Amino acid sequence: MDYLRLALKNILRRRLRSLLSVLGVAAAVAVLYSLLEFQRGYERGLNQELEQLGAHIMVVPKGCPYEAATIVLHGGKWPRYMEEEYFGRIAATPGVGDAAPILMDAIIDPQGRDSRIFLGITDEYPALRSRWELVAGTGFSGPAAREVILGSTMAERLRLSPGDTFALRQDAAGRAAGKQDADLRVAGVLARTGTQDDGLIFLPLATVQELFNLPGRIVVVLVRAERLDSGAIEQLSDDLRALGGNMNIFPLTELVENAAQLVQATRVFVWAIAAVAIAVSAAGVLNTILMAVFERRKEIGMMKAVGAGRKDVFALIWAETVLICLGGGLLGVSAALLGSRATEWFLRAALSSQFAALPRTTLIGFSPPLAALCLVLATLVGMIAGSYPAWRAGAVRPIEAIRGAD
Repeated sequence: MDYLRLALKNILRRRLRSLLSVLGVAAAVAVLYSLLEFQRGYERGLNQELEQLGAHIMVVPKGCPYEAATIVLHGGKWPRYMEEEYFGRIAATPGVGDAAPILMDAIIDPQGRDSRIFLGITDEYPALRSRWELVAGTGFSGPAAREVILGSTMAERLRLSPGDTFALRQDAAGRAAGKQDADLRVAGVLARTGTQDDGLIFLPLATVQELFNLPGRIVVVLVRAERLDSGAIEQLSDDLRALGGNMNIFPLTELVENAAQLVQATRVFVWAIAAVAIAVSAAGVLNTILMAVFERRKEIGMMKAVGAGRKDVFALIWAETVLICLGGGLLGVSAALLGSRATEWFLRAALSSQFAALPRTTLIGFSPPLAALCLVLATLVGMIAGSYPAWRAGAVRPIEAIRGAD
């Protein structure tokens, strides 16, 4: 017996009812795929950003190290500073491979339309960045040059190229604090990295200290360890803490571990939400198939009367259920992918209070293993939901069914 062909024919006979069942499964699968892929994308994006950062340890002034780490990863305004001379002590610590001081400041647009983030850097900073490459220009001409290097996105937004003039204009609060306006030469444009660097403005450290009235100040020191094993990084962290200076020594492995724990905790809620959605869709499918069985009792009785066995009827009804759920699974994964940008925007907005900033990489994309998992799960739901209706159909007695007996 050609079970699949007959099953598909029977499904199409009750198109509206079957469509509603398919849509119920699709909604559950779309929710499951989107949430799980968002979690995977968050972990993947965070690891990419940390790898791009090129550092193993972050030294920041006392305060919340997680907030400081987020600001360093995504750019922003950090109101705590350390003395620049502290950098020399860090760089001289045994076990430090490379170290780079950074001073960050920003001119924030209250409307959020034209906020600009400035990073004061030295020659050590590009050595830490694996993707630091200029597509145009030659870079800074000196350690205190009045020049800027623009990230690719910022250069496109401002429509500036090497040799053009970048007008730095402070807001009223900045001028009141002694900050200066300046016309700076564009010394280079960075190649696109897909990270926060694309939207930043880089200046020599001494220039930022002068223009933003922060003499001798830095915000963070990025440290790359000579040895990458956990024991060496832990020992280096202890040695840096021993320097004193009222600083937070923050191994970036802690950020990954804490993010992983947070994601793991939310995964429980994701599965709970998905389980409820799947249970509701399974109940809908079971109801659809069970009603179809009752409506087709005479038809099933005729099938058995002309030679169809109990296993044949069971397999036919089971195949109908599995096809509905598998179709719902395919539709759900497709819908999740088609609506991925809108879903990602919604989740970013919803989680903005729990996450200071999410990775800027794409968080919901196509994941073949996850898509396969969703389809397998949808098929299992069909097999389970179809078992009882298929058993009821197989138990139909031909004579009673043909006579119309209950």
